[in-house]
Amino acid sequence: MDLMEFVKTVLAIFGAISVLGGGFAVIHKWISPAIKMNKRVEILEEHDKRDYDVMKKYAERDSLILEVLLTMLDSQIAGPGSNLEQLKKTREKLILYLAQK
Repeated sequence: MDLMEFVKTVLAIFGAISVLGGGFAVIHKWISPAIKMNKRVEILEEHDKRDYDVMKKYAERDSLILEVLLTMLDSQIAGPGSNLEQLKKTREKLILYLAQK
């Protein structure tokens, strides 16, 4: 009978290990997608921030280009030399912008 009791105890221990392992596997499968989703969200937030920064730079550049074009158009309409100060100011802004890049 001692051998039977030993076998029952060993089988009970293995059964407990099996149940606990199955439980951990279920919990892991349940939580794993949430962890992966968090990582993906963090990556997307980083990309979003970089994209926003790039778009701000593009907006600044586009604004300066439009200002240059408008100044050139005003100069063409008003005639040569009539808008010289505005052309110089715009040129300085453009030089400063290009020097920063």
